[in-house]
Amino acid sequence: MGEVPLYERVRQAIASSIDDGTYAPGERLPSEARLAEDLGVNRLTVRRAIEDLARAGIVESRQGSGTYVSAPIVRLPVSQKLSTDSLVASMTAQIAASGHTYEDVFLRADVIEDSSLNPSLRLPPGPLWRIDNAIVVSDVAWMWSRSFVARHLLDDPAAHWNPAEGLYGQLNQAVGELKPLWRAILADAATLEDAEILGVRAGSPLLIREGLTADDAGTAIMRVCRRARMDRVSYVLRYDEP
Repeated sequence: MGEVPLYERVRQAIASSIDDGTYAPGERLPSEARLAEDLGVNRLTVRRAIEDLARAGIVESRQGSGTYVSAPIVRLPVSQKLSTDSLVASMTAQIAASGHTYEDVFLRADVIEDSSLNPSLRLPPGPLWRIDNAIVVSDVAWMWSRSFVARHLLDDPAAHWNPAEGLYGQLNQAVGELKPLWRAILADAATLEDAEILGVRAGSPLLIREGLTADDAGTAIMRVCRRARMDRVSYVLRYDEP
């Protein structure tokens, strides 16, 4: 095997200092120049090592302030039967049990009148709401969603937004019980939009959950794509529910 690259040895050295408590969560790391001097390397080597640590979520750079040790990663294992109610209940219950606060934050809503879009979303013809919201846990955005909903179902999503129930609460009031038609889980790299909303670097790994939801009669009314930080959320599929 070849020799371990110098930047990797520097990355391991800084990571070890974080693991052993030399640099605590929330603490600012020494400057690149200071680290380079202490480790006997040049600043470019330190910079590359720190960039790798940032991509892994171990440190985070704050413009104009420096590089800080990230808070310990706590992943939320979201598990559910194929029902909307169980998803919301599971998420809020697990967040509360872990001692975190929870808020469903409204971001924006626009009316879309593009008939060519409906077939690709597998939604019936007609105008749609495009609604963006974020799940904020203890003041940090862990995931955000873009939903397309039949326009006639909701009057004004922003005016009726409830931070505890979000979009699903409004739809439950409008149509009653919601029925998931399908769900898909995949991975993707964070876009610039993801980076702005979730506070991660563009290119960071995200977990994606897509789905189509119907009303009680089985008519599709909502297509949703939820994009979650992979360092904060994991999905658990349960074959058997007690």
